[in-house]
Amino acid sequence: MNGLIDFINRNYIEGIINDTSYNHFDMITYVIILFVGIYAVLKLLSKLRIKVDEEFVIATIPFIFMGSVFRVIEDADLLKPPVKYFFITPLIYFVIFTICFGILLFTKYLEKLRKIKNYIYTYAIAGLVLSLSGIAILSFYRSTDLNLHVLVYSLLSAIALTGFIKGISPLIGMTYLRGRMYSFAVFSFVLDSFTTYIGVDLLGYTNKHPFSAFLTSFVGTGAILIPLSLILVMVIIFLLEKDSRDDKNKDEKYMLTLTLIVLGFSMGVRNLLAMIFGV
Repeated sequence: MNGLIDFINRNYIEGIINDTSYNHFDMITYVIILFVGIYAVLKLLSKLRIKVDEEFVIATIPFIFMGSVFRVIEDADLLKPPVKYFFITPLIYFVIFTICFGILLFTKYLEKLRKIKNYIYTYAIAGLVLSLSGIAILSFYRSTDLNLHVLVYSLLSAIALTGFIKGISPLIGMTYLRGRMYSFAVFSFVLDSFTTYIGVDLLGYTNKHPFSAFLTSFVGTGAILIPLSLILVMVIIFLLEKDSRDDKNKDEKYMLTLTLIVLGFSMGVRNLLAMIFGV
């Protein structure tokens, strides 16, 4: 029994308390929890008659941004124990989900009472307001000058590469990549890889993810993550589109695409904000 407790403390609890790099045990566990959670949420939304479609995916993006903002607030040591532990992976995902889902239900209720016309629109605006509030907190408490060069280089590079992929998508039989949902998924992964490259190679940051850290160390540069991330997200999108082509209910496709955006965009924005604010 003591051995089990020591194993849990060493591989899970200490990583949260000390905010250290991930290991293979917690990474695998978090992936399992993620996919179980996806299908649980999908079933719950279906019972609540909340439609999962492209509009829902796009409206949820501000909450993903919000999660990254508050993760950087924790990185900046603006939160103290035990509150800070709730803004470290994996607990932050549960916190952000609770906020996101609570606002979704509340706006749906307001629409039912005819207090608002479109609950999805109000839901998205709420996420945007919370995100901007977080940015305001970071701006107020920042201790260094803003590194806006990182913002320009990262965003322009990610936007340019995403635009290039959209442009050639008909030539590779993936015209659907021009849609805003899939193109944002591509942008999310590209942003993550560009910010990782800039942070690790140029600014001396440490990559906490074991697999990408191994690749970076093996090849000698974080630039390897850019083509690999791009290939990975395009293959996953191709499989999603192929698998859902004949399905009448496409909720699963939209939820899995949202998961892709969460994984890519949350890390990309966290990297970007950390470098901009010098955290």
